[in-house]
Amino acid sequence: MNIQFHGGVREVGGSCIAVENSEAKVALDYGIKIGDKAFDSLPKDFDAVVISHAHLDHSGNLLGLAKGKPVIVGSEITRDIVADLLRDMVKIQRMNGNHFPYDNKDVNSIRRSWWVREAFALPGMSVKLYPAGHVAGARMVSVRSDGRELVYTGDFCLHDTSILEGAKPEILPRNPDALIIETTYGGKTRMRRKELVDQLLRQVLSTIEREGNVLIPVFAFHRSQEMAKIIDQAMENGVLPDYRVYTISNLARRITGYFNSHKQFFTKEIQKQKQPFHFRHVKPLYRTGQIKEPAIVICTSGFGQAGASLHLLTEWATEDDNSVIINSGYLPPESPLRVAKEKRELVEKGRKIPVEAEIDQIELSGHADQNELVELVRTMEPERTFLVHGELDQANALSEKISEVTEVYIPEKEEIVAM
Repeated sequence: MNIQFHGGVREVGGSCIAVENSEAKVALDYGIKIGDKAFDSLPKDFDAVVISHAHLDHSGNLLGLAKGKPVIVGSEITRDIVADLLRDMVKIQRMNGNHFPYDNKDVNSIRRSWWVREAFALPGMSVKLYPAGHVAGARMVSVRSDGRELVYTGDFCLHDTSILEGAKPEILPRNPDALIIETTYGGKTRMRRKELVDQLLRQVLSTIEREGNVLIPVFAFHRSQEMAKIIDQAMENGVLPDYRVYTISNLARRITGYFNSHKQFFTKEIQKQKQPFHFRHVKPLYRTGQIKEPAIVICTSGFGQAGASLHLLTEWATEDDNSVIINSGYLPPESPLRVAKEKRELVEKGRKIPVEAEIDQIELSGHADQNELVELVRTMEPERTFLVHGELDQANALSEKISEVTEVYIPEKEEIVAM
């Protein structure tokens, strides 16, 4: 087999790795780099494309395949959510006046091309998928060919979250010839998930007690539903008092419907509930003008660069009774949330806005931290390990931790490695 790293190397975003033998060629993910205007830049000569999960940095380039007859493989909920994310992408590009050569017919073509499989075969090659944690429907991928095996993690986590079980290293192949592993948090360790949730709820309670507003910027897929579930359950259990709680995102509302209809992807406790993502205390709104203050608002976009979160960030940031809770670990350098947190100011149409609100970053991430990454490598004991989907400093930090267990390599973009 040959491996070629088309994207997602020495950076976060744009994941795409080609695996090829003499008879077949498969892509592991087909993503975009968020904020990059270069769509449709990946090769198209694949016999199949495996999508590890629905985030656009792993799936957002699929529209470039719509005119052909691609075979796309992934879980059922990943298919449904990818289709909605791609429709949203088309809408946003058109709203922004950008020339975008795709429309909803192309999205429908991608959806029709999707095979829901946990295993499949190509000439001289067999592919198998394993639960990855991270987000609903996420999968790791094993590829076997010519007596060699590689495992691609995509994004994953080993820890359980409020709604999702983590990946189980013991069910993955042992001693593969190659492991391709994400390194988003290759140099970071986090507190236990329960401690992070408790910290989140304490911050929310503190703001409630001073009758302030709480802004929680989220991604429409998975994080919106998880955050609403945490807040709703805390109020149901009396951990938080009754308070106005809203979600604002039409896309998140649609995705929540998939979460209710695909309960099999979640924890056993959630599977027992009739409508686990139908919330008693959290009310969906269509626009920020419907908010009655004070309130907790869970809304997109996740980095604060657009949508309701940008509007409320600029509106609420000047009041010290308010708080902003960032739950993503990675923030793009120029994103409003990162600027507000680090520089204590925002810039809107050339006007500087001072930030007086509390800003806390509580990383309820669905990614493995360094301890989990090391645990996976030690459990699998691969011959060679390729570090992807992380900034170079994060990859280097993980390399130091696992170099005694496996041969470590940090590939460059478009590099080809023979197995």
